Amino acid sequence: MSEAKPSQIAMATPAAVFAVGGLCFGLFALLAGIVSPAAIPVIAGWAMVVGGTVLICGIIDTIRGDILLGSTCLILGGLIGMGSGTAFHVVVSTPQEMWAAGLGATGWVWVAIGLILLALLPCYGKVSWSLFLFMLELVVIAFLLGVGLITGAPMGTGIMALDGWLLLIFGLYCIYAATVFVTNTVYGAPKLPIGGPLFK
Repeated sequence: MSEAKPSQIAMATPAAVFAVGGLCFGLFALLAGIVSPAAIPVIAGWAMVVGGTVLICGIIDTIRGDILLGSTCLILGGLIGMGSGTAFHVVVSTPQEMWAAGLGATGWVWVAIGLILLALLPCYGKVSWSLFLFMLELVVIAFLLGVGLITGAPMGTGIMALDGWLLLIFGLYCIYAATVFVTNTVYGAPKLPIGGPLFK
């Protein structure tokens, strides 16, 4: 019997995190009112592409045995990317008087996403304090977006504008965190910091 070889599959998480970071910039522009709500179908299209990418990365990480990053990618890719992207496409294809109901239903899914991420927070804290902090920010983003969609808050004002700016900050962190993963792996040493565990 031949000896089992270690997995040759590289961590896919950096690609997923880079993709999510890029999408956050588009969502920021939409929610903060920098671009018109007419851009929803375009942003939804990008969300679906990013969602597919993140889903693939989640499957790879799950095969590698990383349940936390794998589950996170599957949640982000499935519910946030593919799910929300598809939902927004469907909503904008209906008569405008039906938009409120469709967006409101989508808002409840975002509340559920916030609850799921909140339940995983202690696990993120075991990996890194910065990961914990920014996943906590994502929980707040999910709840705010959910409430904004449910209440019909207009984009570019109030809760939606705040959510947009929070997404921009989260997107910047995603780009940095993914860079940390790639750089430290390539150099085989901790060249860039991401913070130690918050919990033991």
